[in-house]
Amino acid sequence: MKRTSTVFLVFSMLCILHAAPAQAQPQQGSPWSFTFDGGGAHRSESDFKDGPGAVSVDRWFLGAGVNYGWSPRSSVGLSVGTGRSNYDFNDLTSFGAGEPWGTIEDSRLSFSARFGVGEKGVAFIIPSIRMNGEKGASNSDSRTYGLFGAVAWRIDENLTIGPGFGVFSRLEGSTTFFPILAIDWTFAERWNLSTGKGLASSRGPGLALTYKLNENWDLGIAGRYEDQEFRLDDKGVAAGGVGRDQSFPLIFTANLKPNKKMNFSVFAGVSFGGSLRLKDADDMLVEESDYELAPLFGGSFEFRF
Repeated sequence: MKRTSTVFLVFSMLCILHAAPAQAQPQQGSPWSFTFDGGGAHRSESDFKDGPGAVSVDRWFLGAGVNYGWSPRSSVGLSVGTGRSNYDFNDLTSFGAGEPWGTIEDSRLSFSARFGVGEKGVAFIIPSIRMNGEKGASNSDSRTYGLFGAVAWRIDENLTIGPGFGVFSRLEGSTTFFPILAIDWTFAERWNLSTGKGLASSRGPGLALTYKLNENWDLGIAGRYEDQEFRLDDKGVAAGGVGRDQSFPLIFTANLKPNKKMNFSVFAGVSFGGSLRLKDADDMLVEESDYELAPLFGGSFEFRF
């Protein structure tokens, strides 16, 4: 079964604790809520360290979700997303014979559930199914499964914190496990440190430090580990293999919230420690190369109703 062409790349990974402050607030109106979000990012051309050439990436995304909450701390939800990453290798590139992959398509389905633990705790569980692959790769060979889980306690009105974990299958058949710190901490007037949302196919939340300018504007800095893995099509030097893009983006953000139902964000920063890896269909490493610091910028939007 060949992958249907899509237009956007998923940006809206469910963030375990980012929604936690809202869980403790009284319910108002309908128990149903809906979200629609999207945006894009551009990572500028960056030279390879281990050979000639350079690579840049354009990413676009679109997502939607529905949530049903029957109490202030209990709810279930469903989220879907689809999108695209367009890699551009310049003419001098030797990595992967000059064109290891092109357009990467991403689709995702996530289920979420939360429930109260004692008087001040909230537990989260978020299983998901993902399909990441180059345009033309089969869905069945591009499928992976994942699970986020966490328990957080409201210590006081300024601090909610708790442990969590993420576990994901990989395209080459292995499984990865990593711990997560779920935190939402207003440690000074206007200052907040929290588990932050991810970019694209991130696995595991990062951290975001924000400063509240006024009722509508926040400024901040966010960092995280990005790890994108995707199935390749049946052409090229690693036909049917696996491509991987890893980096550590650090970005400055500006967020506008004109009301409780809308959020608009822009960001700019750099990706550190970038690395591309290419494996064949037998899980043998074909080539690996680091790339230089890569400037990046983009924006996103979210509507709630």
